[in-house]
Amino acid sequence: MPQNQTLVFANAAEGLSIDPTAGQQDEGFYSDAGTDTTSIASNVKNYVYENGRRYHAYNEGELYLSPLYNPKTVLDLGTGTGIWAIDMADKHHSAEVMGNDISPIQPNWVPPNCQFVIDDFEEDWAHKPDYFEFIHGRTIAGAVRDWPKLISQAYTHTKPGGYLELQEGSVWTYSDDGSLKEGTPYMEFLHSMVQASEQAGIPLRVAHKLKGWMEDAGFQDVVEKVYICPYSPWPQDKTLKEVGRYQSIQLQGAVESYSLALFTRVLGWSEEKAKANQNLVMKQIRSKDIHAYDKVYFVYGRKPEKRG
Repeated sequence: MPQNQTLVFANAAEGLSIDPTAGQQDEGFYSDAGTDTTSIASNVKNYVYENGRRYHAYNEGELYLSPLYNPKTVLDLGTGTGIWAIDMADKHHSAEVMGNDISPIQPNWVPPNCQFVIDDFEEDWAHKPDYFEFIHGRTIAGAVRDWPKLISQAYTHTKPGGYLELQEGSVWTYSDDGSLKEGTPYMEFLHSMVQASEQAGIPLRVAHKLKGWMEDAGFQDVVEKVYICPYSPWPQDKTLKEVGRYQSIQLQGAVESYSLALFTRVLGWSEEKAKANQNLVMKQIRSKDIHAYDKVYFVYGRKPEKRG
């Protein structure tokens, strides 16, 4: 079972402590009815959904970590529902914000400075080089076959002095106290999902490679920040506990959506076997005795200014 190494987390620099009363305080999250969102406080509606996943407001609602100053041209890769592009357009009224995706699921009512295009970002880009002052992509792992090529294209189309920022989860789990062990349903689930994604040519475990790929493409001053995302409200820290509440619900909803096609189409599992594994996984996730978390990587870098 992977343990936390020497990594310092951006939202838990002093380490993690387990709340011994978590099982009593958040009983709804550890019951068989744990998928019921009624156990979450009413402010859950302030959180957003994208591609069937719920996102907690890391960094107190900031949309990016890159040190931007009034960007004029912004691209959101794989925009999904378009929520990030819409929020970005609302925040920067003078910016031209574009979101691309192969699925036309974005709303029609958007800010006047926001537009969506149906496009495959792995194909050649229509925009001229050095065009975008900021390119953003989050949770697009599983939709990218050639990451170095994509990042190289982003570099070509980033304006000198502009930034690329990518945000991805590790698609793995960590348990510093060893409470989540190898050989359990959830670990079988993760191993199988990673194996299937690699066989399909759309690897999911790429977050830890983003910094190196960006540097190889030519980006400078590349910064990597890693955040903890607990799987349930077990941490002592109040903010991490809240993150865990939302992640608990999100994770249970994502188990089938992320794995069913991979397990049946790629690994050849029957639907019955896949769903049986998923049921065991969700039961394990709801266990108050497991203190596990994911790592979420925020990586950004700057395209150097042209000389002369």
